[in-house]
Amino acid sequence: MSLANVNLDLEHLETLLAVIDAGSFDDASIDLGVSPSAISQRIKSLESRLGAILLVRSRPVKPTEQGARVLRYARQISLLGTEFSEELMRHEGREGKISLTIGVNADSLATWFAPVFTALAKWPQLSCEILRTDENLTVGLLRSGRVSAVVTNSQEAAQGCTIRRLGSMRYYAVAAPGVVSEASKDELSWVPIVLFDREDPLQHQMLERIDPTKPRPVGTISYVPDSLLFVQAIRAGMGWGMVPEQQLAIAPELMVLNEQWFIDVPLFWQRWSVDSPALDRLGNILYTAAQESGIGLLT
Repeated sequence: MSLANVNLDLEHLETLLAVIDAGSFDDASIDLGVSPSAISQRIKSLESRLGAILLVRSRPVKPTEQGARVLRYARQISLLGTEFSEELMRHEGREGKISLTIGVNADSLATWFAPVFTALAKWPQLSCEILRTDENLTVGLLRSGRVSAVVTNSQEAAQGCTIRRLGSMRYYAVAAPGVVSEASKDELSWVPIVLFDREDPLQHQMLERIDPTKPRPVGTISYVPDSLLFVQAIRAGMGWGMVPEQQLAIAPELMVLNEQWFIDVPLFWQRWSVDSPALDRLGNILYTAAQESGIGLLT
């Protein structure tokens, strides 16, 4: 499927965005103020025009591989359109609305991101949706067109995107007092462990670094998919885990198992390579917050 030389109805593209963002045809119909049947007809017309199925009719609705390409195009058109409208309104002395959707990893949100919210609060007429995900998975949101920019650990720019280094987050292997004895440090794979989720690689990477012959945990494993509660679980004694240096300040009782047992995770700002003052401004806000937080000092 090629989008070259294909004239697409902007209303149909807007509907595609609404369905993906809302998660269903019914919810999209509420957001757009039309009937569910009108939503269905617009999507069918768009699919017919392109000769491809664009959506998996699940709940939530998901784009197919072809749909992701159209979704990305639709979101870019939407961003450029709203920025153009905002520019026209500004010339008339009015503030226009801007809508941005970005992906940010959970640990960034829980540590150095607070100044970003302060800056966004001073941005008139901005609607900002932040999708929380693992730093290893954010680029997938960018490629699919679900978001226009991400904070990611991937230093390879996705196709059609630009990249800017923000810094690195340092994670230390820590535990509550009494959980890891001096003797058990030599057999850390047998000690209970806490992971963020099943996609969390840091603890496994640390085990492999300590002893390449024992890269997998043998003891009990707990999963706590919330950055703040993850630290609380470790504080409670559920096991050891890798905690961002910034979060150790709120949990001073946690013991760093070894000053050399740390992993630096690089963070990058990836965004579409389109001429977008809004994305430029947002990128500068994030970069400033990252530098002021200290993560920019780690290269």
